[in-house]
Amino acid sequence: MKFQKANPNNMNPMEMRNMSSMMGMMNNIQKIGKGKRKYSVKLDKSIKKFLSKFIDEVKKQFTLNSQTENLGAFFDYVKMVADDKNKMELKLSFEELDFMKRMVSDSIKGMEGMNFKWYQFVKKSMVKVMIKQYKELLTRINA
Repeated sequence: MKFQKANPNNMNPMEMRNMSSMMGMMNNIQKIGKGKRKYSVKLDKSIKKFLSKFIDEVKKQFTLNSQTENLGAFFDYVKMVADDKNKMELKLSFEELDFMKRMVSDSIKGMEGMNFKWYQFVKKSMVKVMIKQYKELLTRINA
């Protein structure tokens, strides 16, 4: 990946926080798939179904290249566990757990920041339901 140099004196605190978060995420992506999976996340039927759809959407957003081949394998593993009816827990390493927490919490922050017109009540209610599902997934990951 090609990084662009930025002058920290010309950035506001919000841009600095976003840049720092993005660099932390890139650091976690490089470490995914290298640790032992000793942290377990308990899943039930509804969370597994939602997690499967969430991973499908995340796969579309990440362009998988040779640098992030471990990320593709990680997504395949999570998808396989979410689709298997017999497995009720997801084993993750610390970096994978932190990466999942960041992805879900960033998704929640993005959806909470959305503004709708008064006539977009259907979209607004759908986003509220999705936020509840994401928060439930985040509490399962944090537990």
